[in-house]
Amino acid sequence: MGVLTWCILQPLSVVDDQLVPKVGMTFTTLEDAEKFYRNYAKAAGFSTRVQSTNRKGNEIKNQLITCSREGKWKSKISPTEKTNPTAGLNCPARIYIHTLKDVGAWIISKVVLDHSHPCCPSKAEMLKQHRELSMSIRRTIENNEEAGIRPRKTYQSFVVAAGGHRELNFIEKDVRNYITRKVRNVSEQEDAKEFGKYLLRMKEKNPNFFFELELEEDQSIKLAFWADARSRAAFEYFGDVISFDTTYNTNRYNLVCGSFVGVNHHGQSTLLGCSLMKNEEIESFKWLFQCWLHCMGGNAPKGFLTDQCASMKRALEACMPTTIHRWCIWHIMKKIPSKLNGYKGHADMEQEMSQVIWNSHSKDSFDRNWNDFLLNFGLADNKWLSDLYEDRHIWVPIYLDHHFWAGMRSTQRSESMHSFFNKFITRNSSLIQFVKQYDNCLGSREQEERESDAADFHTVIPCATKSSIEAQFQDAYSHQKFRKVQAQFRGKANCITRLKNSALGYSVYEVGEQVSSSIFNKFVVTYDSVAAEVKCQCLLFESREILCRHALSVLSFEQVSQVSPRYILERWSKKVKRRHTHIKSSHDEPLMEPRSKRFDQLVFRLQNICEFASESEELTAILHRAYDNVMAEMESLKAKRKGTSSLSHEDANLESVNELQSPPRIRTRGRPKNKLGSKLDKQIANATKKKKTKVLNEVKVMFFKFCYIQINVFDAASAVHSNSSQYQGHVMNYQFRVPAAGDNSLGV
Repeated sequence: MGVLTWCILQPLSVVDDQLVPKVGMTFTTLEDAEKFYRNYAKAAGFSTRVQSTNRKGNEIKNQLITCSREGKWKSKISPTEKTNPTAGLNCPARIYIHTLKDVGAWIISKVVLDHSHPCCPSKAEMLKQHRELSMSIRRTIENNEEAGIRPRKTYQSFVVAAGGHRELNFIEKDVRNYITRKVRNVSEQEDAKEFGKYLLRMKEKNPNFFFELELEEDQSIKLAFWADARSRAAFEYFGDVISFDTTYNTNRYNLVCGSFVGVNHHGQSTLLGCSLMKNEEIESFKWLFQCWLHCMGGNAPKGFLTDQCASMKRALEACMPTTIHRWCIWHIMKKIPSKLNGYKGHADMEQEMSQVIWNSHSKDSFDRNWNDFLLNFGLADNKWLSDLYEDRHIWVPIYLDHHFWAGMRSTQRSESMHSFFNKFITRNSSLIQFVKQYDNCLGSREQEERESDAADFHTVIPCATKSSIEAQFQDAYSHQKFRKVQAQFRGKANCITRLKNSALGYSVYEVGEQVSSSIFNKFVVTYDSVAAEVKCQCLLFESREILCRHALSVLSFEQVSQVSPRYILERWSKKVKRRHTHIKSSHDEPLMEPRSKRFDQLVFRLQNICEFASESEELTAILHRAYDNVMAEMESLKAKRKGTSSLSHEDANLESVNELQSPPRIRTRGRPKNKLGSKLDKQIANATKKKKTKVLNEVKVMFFKFCYIQINVFDAASAVHSNSSQYQGHVMNYQFRVPAAGDNSLGV
């Protein structure tokens, strides 16, 4: 009785009579018939599916379309254990369509409107079949995915633009599914092929694009290196010092990503090549460094920064023997707490060790201070510290700062590039996703340099002092480097200069710099007036090619008004016209289908039209009328083109070939029927089926007679009024299935 009461309380659904399928309705194409039934299903509150299709050769003869809740799938898992919902309820609602001979049209020959479950038109838009992503939505999703915008943010932007969730005919899950299945859906076999195709496309766009691959015996990628034409040209100006670092979290194959990073004239990081490696063995690094040298014309950099990796060290010694190798001091300093944590008073040890490393102004003073540090804290037997001291020439600043390092002492610039990738790339990302983000990174680096070049050309940073030397640097240097120079001019105010001795134009000065109220650091500065050369003990110019405050203090003391051209370097100049600035960084064009390309072109032009028309109501009305006329013309043309068509070699072109569609896919349900059964077997099966149908129909008639008596008690008008006013006319009475024996469900 509880089931019957629940059934009675369900309102009757009202659907416009023109939307209801009827026997005898004809359609030009099968697609039109399917679309008509889908529209009816949405209005009535259910979804459909193609149950079966009969063919004769390649031609479809008839098709059965049913309610999506037709059938009842039986799980092998016990209902007490199975928690996933199922939709099958043996719903009888369906239409049967077949072709009309010699006409080419399609006709509905059978219709069943009754359902075994309630239907709700207001909830139909949430059914999967009635949710759809328009081409505009799909293109936005694709662009946002390539730009690294997360799916939730993308969906939220659609919600805001539409004015709320209810205004959208799709949900966030559809956006995620489209990204997963359409945008990111690249198999492991196809991924490597697409990666190879990407490299070839870039080579075709610009012959100076360089790449090289090392493959395993099974043709899988072992090592890969590539650099675009702009990076190769930039190496000519910024390839003197290189930072190289590796990271893992970039792809689903756990390939190690390595990036070569330099510093441009604005002090910005610039990419000079990228690599993927299966391992970090010595031979792998040798292969990579040799490829990179070959790509850059065989010119080895002056300095090369890496982390504390023995394999990199040995590979560099073999491939670039003249290059000065430097370990990242940040990685070493980061290890100090963990290495000394077991000693008593480790905090004092860490502080003293930092003082020795950073405040030793000569190699001899460092050696003395280091030995004193070990003796004072009883660390003479510490193997880690002993090994560090043996390798002091590749990480201690005083051993390296007499060489140029472009302001780099760590691999932080390489790591910042990797942090860019980590925002958009995960361990499950494909190679194609990675190279797209690498392209984006190249583009962002190029854009930053262009913006800085424009700022240097159109603006001027005022001098902080009245010094004519500062004006020299203001005129020549880029803004970012001039700010570094200005910091030294400001720091000159804390310096006290004292002449120690002078002979034949060669003077030795002692410059005291006040770093606190009671602490002065002393530096020896020499000045050769004949050669117009100044040198400071702090080695700032040697390591960064910027005159230090101590040297500037001496020049001011000597009343020098102009520095020698050797101190104004082209590397930091804003006036040098560099070849790489005329080369566009590589970026793969999206491989869109022809329809998507046409769509993007139309949208681009329509945006300008809409912007112009929105200025007034009159212009907007003109555009609306034009839109209606164009839509009518296009629909008429589309209707004329419906039907079969052919394509010959005489009129075929690339666009027409791209328009070709695959034949409909043949879907099978279960194993094929046995067509070799005897005629007697078929007669027995048919007789049994008729008997079961007769008994079931008698039960249904009795049940619905009882339902009819109960329904008459209620006012039919109020039931109709409770439904949406959008649909009026045809009233449908939905059937409910008879619960089988032992079935306690309500049939919803």
